[in-house]
Parts: sequence; structure tokens; C-alpha cells
Amino acid sequence: MPEGSNEESCLEQVRNKVVYVNSFTISQKEMFESALRATGTKENEWTIMKEPANDRYSGGLKEIQEGKRIGFAKMMYTRVFFPDGCGDFEHNKGTLNELLGLPKEDIDEATRVAIERSKGSLWVAGDEKQK
Repeated sequence: MPEGSNEESCLEQVRNKVVYVNSFTISQKEMFESALRATGTKENEWTIMKEPANDRYSGGLKEIQEGKRIGFAKMMYTRVFFPDGCGDFEHNKGTLNELLGLPKEDIDEATRVAIERSKGSLWVAGDEKQK
């Protein structure tokens, strides 16, 4: 139930409704730039491969059909980059980030965490590496 005078700032207002929240709405180029900053590398140190969004989405669907769960992540991630913009819910539908009081996140910090997680270690921002 709402607390205080802001009746809209209440989970009751979104009961049984689709709710959108996000951390970032950025391009692949912006993600890559963050990766360069987080790793301290230069673009010429990377091998860049390009794949049309439709092809990557189809590949993810095929992986799901083969029982490979990674295909679902590929499909979800790739949909944002379709030319019709249908996966960009932040601009098409809006998010409840502000209403829920979610903080703005730092893309470079999130990239550093993702890189550490990809190495198989557990790491929480601000904490020492954990085993």
C-alpha cells in the first residue's frame, strides 16, 4: 500500500501489469567502449566480428531447439538490436526505474563486474574477490 502522499509510488499500482526496469539502454559500440575502459585495452587489440541481428537471433533459436539454454540469452540480447527497435522497451514503453527509486548504475563498473564473472570468480562491487 502507498506510504505518504504519493499514491503512484506503490507496487499495488502495478499489480498484474507488465513492469519494465533496466540498468542501461546503450548501443554495442557504447558497450565496447566501456569494455576498452574497463580492461585498459585499445580497439586494435581486439578481434571484431560482425553478425546481422536476424542471423544471431535465428542461431539462438536453433540452440534452444537443440536444448542449449544459451540460445535464449542470445535471442533476448539480440532482439534489442533489431532495426525496428522493438526490443528497446525503455523508449517504447518506459521503465519504472524512477518510480521504484532504482539508482543510476555506472556502465564501466558493471562491465568490470561482468568481466570478473566471466572468469568464473564471484565478485561484488566494492568487495574483495571471493572464492
